[in-house]
Amino acid sequence: MTTPSVATAALLELLRWPASPPAPIDWAAVQSATGAQYPAEFREVTEALPPGMFQTFLSLLHPANFPPEEYADEIHGYAQMLGEPDLVPWAVVGMDYIIAWRIEGDDPDAWPVVVCDSRGPGRVVHRLSTAAFLRAVLTVPTPIEELSFVAEAQQPPSYVANDGRMSAPAGPDEEHWNREAEGRELIGPVDCVDQLRDLVTPAPITITVPRWYTVWSQVQGKIGWPPPPDYKHLIEELGAIQVGPVTVAAPGGPVDLVKTYDKLRRRVVKQRAAGGGPAGTVWPEPRGVMRWGDLEGGGHVCWLTYTKRPEFWPVIVFDAELSRHRLHMMSASRFLLEVATNPDHPWGG
Repeated sequence: MTTPSVATAALLELLRWPASPPAPIDWAAVQSATGAQYPAEFREVTEALPPGMFQTFLSLLHPANFPPEEYADEIHGYAQMLGEPDLVPWAVVGMDYIIAWRIEGDDPDAWPVVVCDSRGPGRVVHRLSTAAFLRAVLTVPTPIEELSFVAEAQQPPSYVANDGRMSAPAGPDEEHWNREAEGRELIGPVDCVDQLRDLVTPAPITITVPRWYTVWSQVQGKIGWPPPPDYKHLIEELGAIQVGPVTVAAPGGPVDLVKTYDKLRRRVVKQRAAGGGPAGTVWPEPRGVMRWGDLEGGGHVCWLTYTKRPEFWPVIVFDAELSRHRLHMMSASRFLLEVATNPDHPWGG
C-alpha cells in the first residue's frame, strides 16, 4: 500500500488502529470478478482494516472476506436489491442500509457516496470520498444524519475485526465503578416485590400487546440486554411506582425505561466526543451503568452491569453530573424496599 490519503490516515487515527503491513488483496482479480472499479481510498481502507465492523453496525463489503468470485456474488446480490445499474455497493449497515458509490464519469475517486434505504426508494447522496464519508459517519455531531445512530452508539468510535483485533483502548475506564463490586455478592433476598406491595401505591402500566413477554423482548431489542428478573416482576405487579425520592422508570411509564436510558446515553456520547464525560463507562459502553430510575434533585438510579447475568446487577446511584456515586450491593426491588423502610438513610450519590 502506498502512502494513504489524508482522509484515510485521519480515519485510521480516529479508530486508533495500529499500523500493520497491508492485506494481500488481488485487486486485479477482484475487479475482474465484479466488473467494477474501486476508488483508491476503498483499497487503502480495506488493506489497512481486516474484515470487521464499525460501531457494531456498519460493515464494509470487504474483498478479503471471500475469494473473488464469491465476493462478486455478494456485491451483485446487493446491487440487485438496489435495482440501479449505476450504484456499486461497498458497505452495509445491518439490514437497513446499503452504502454505494454512484458511477459518474470514469474516475472512481470522484464518485459520490449514496446511502440507500434497503427497504424502499430512499437515497441520500454525499459528495465525500470513501474515507471521508466513513470518518463523518463516526463523528459526533455527524453530517450523515440518516446514520446518526452509528456515531452515537459509542464514542470514541471503534472497529472490531472478525479475528478479534480491535481499536486501541481509549476513553473511560470500564473498571472505574466495577472495582467496588468485584468479589461481593448481592444482599438477599433478591426479589422483594411482595414485601414492597404494602408499602407503596401501585401505578399500573397499560400495555398495548397481549403479553409482557413481548414488552420485554422489545425493551431488550432497544437496550441490547434483558433487564433483571426482579425488575420485570416489579413493573408487572406494581408498575411505575415512586418510593421516597426514587421514581421507577418503566416501559411506557411516565418515566420510560428506554427513553431514560437513551437520554443518558446520548448525553454521555456528546461529552465523550468533546473529550469529556464520566470516568466510568455508561451502557452500552463495556460494563457500563444503565439508568432505570430518577432520583429527586436530578440524580440517576442505575444498574452496574459488571456481569453478563442481570440477576446479579447491583444498584449504583449517582448525582446529576455522574461525579459522585454510592454503590448498593442489592437488586432494584431490594433497594426500593430499603428506601421505603429507611427513608432517612442517605441513598443518593
